[in-house]
Amino acid sequence: MKRTLILVICMLTLAAAVPTAAQELPPGGSFTDDNGSVHEGAIEAIYTERITTGCNAEETLFCPDDPVTRGQMAAFLVRAVEGIERRPGADAFVDDDESVFEADINGIAAAEVTFGCNPPENDRFCPDWSVTREQMATFLVKAFELADEEGPGDNPFEDVGEFNVHRENIIFLAESGITVGCNPPDNDRFCPTAPVTRGEMATFLARALGLEPIEVPPVAHMLARFTTYHDCCQPRVENIHLMADQVDDSVVEPGETYSINNEIGPRTEEKGYVPAPILVDGELVMGVGGGVSQFATTMFNAIVYSGLEEVDHQPHSIYISRYPVAVEGTLNYPNIDLAFRNDSDSPVTIETSYTDTSLTVELWGFNDYREVAGDHSASNGTHVEVLNAGGDQARVVDLDVTQTGTRSYQVDRTVDGPDGVIHDDTWHWTYRDPNEEYPGTDVAESRNP
Repeated sequence: MKRTLILVICMLTLAAAVPTAAQELPPGGSFTDDNGSVHEGAIEAIYTERITTGCNAEETLFCPDDPVTRGQMAAFLVRAVEGIERRPGADAFVDDDESVFEADINGIAAAEVTFGCNPPENDRFCPDWSVTREQMATFLVKAFELADEEGPGDNPFEDVGEFNVHRENIIFLAESGITVGCNPPDNDRFCPTAPVTRGEMATFLARALGLEPIEVPPVAHMLARFTTYHDCCQPRVENIHLMADQVDDSVVEPGETYSINNEIGPRTEEKGYVPAPILVDGELVMGVGGGVSQFATTMFNAIVYSGLEEVDHQPHSIYISRYPVAVEGTLNYPNIDLAFRNDSDSPVTIETSYTDTSLTVELWGFNDYREVAGDHSASNGTHVEVLNAGGDQARVVDLDVTQTGTRSYQVDRTVDGPDGVIHDDTWHWTYRDPNEEYPGTDVAESRNP
């Protein structure tokens, strides 16, 4: 009779302390060092069942790439298989007295899962040795009683020889669906002498126990960062910094639209905004909140290069040389807005920062472990940092600005993902005659209180 597998944790204290599949995990899951690992779902599954508690006392690390030691293997099996119990006080081997896993080692020895590491004496266990894949096969087949009385079938692995003492157990393990090989997609090799990592062991144990991998919320990464520059110490800079502080750390949930006018509202002195130069209907006047269009331009470019969905923006009526041509925006409450929709599956966080002479907007989110790649033509007074760490799976943002007339431009943005085009946008804008510029100010925002 095969041993009963431990699939339910009865201790209420453990159940309350550990996330289950039905509970919400923090971004990145229970451990901070397995993000992006192919074994992460299995690691969460065995952690939920308390088959592992990680590799540090705080239970924040799993060390997925570390090799599994024979002592750790004993602890995994005692926690996973009912009928194999810790045996404190027993002394099956002479070399494990100082090991924290001695009681677990005694347990698997009593269950005849192991006989030692130094035949024929077998008075030693070698607890600190790494477990090889062939040894792992024998441990698992014995612990979970996977052997078939009729014997193993055909050997699917070309590197497991006829005289390998673990040969039958390797075949039993493959027949049980716990291993498929070590060289996908061919998987005609088992790599019997390769050490087993802790991440791999999590997957083997999850399969043996019939545990479904637990989907882990992704960790946010930077989608795009954009910086613009300005002169120091002008009243407009106070307004730029105030708006940056108000927008900072805003979270846009999947499917939600973020609008500056809706979120910030009118720019008033009661909120801390100060008078600064603006253009209204071709006349230079002082208006409360002047200068915040620089924030709009900075944030709009971050939106453009993040690959997220643009909802609303409007460039300035007169071109301002410190901004990218036609790829910029202004603000006027309530008529002219800047808005975007989070069309990804994860929250997007807006991060802002500034110095006396610069403003930066970053967008953080997640797109299937893809970061944005983009093309950007240098513009006077601007800087963009766009990351491309996704390789062939990167979301690619192609931007093309074409002059279509004396002061007219067409902006084309195509956002491609692994499954095809995500966005295909075209924007048109015509600037007013440059003779209407006001060289006495570096603001020149049109209708931008």
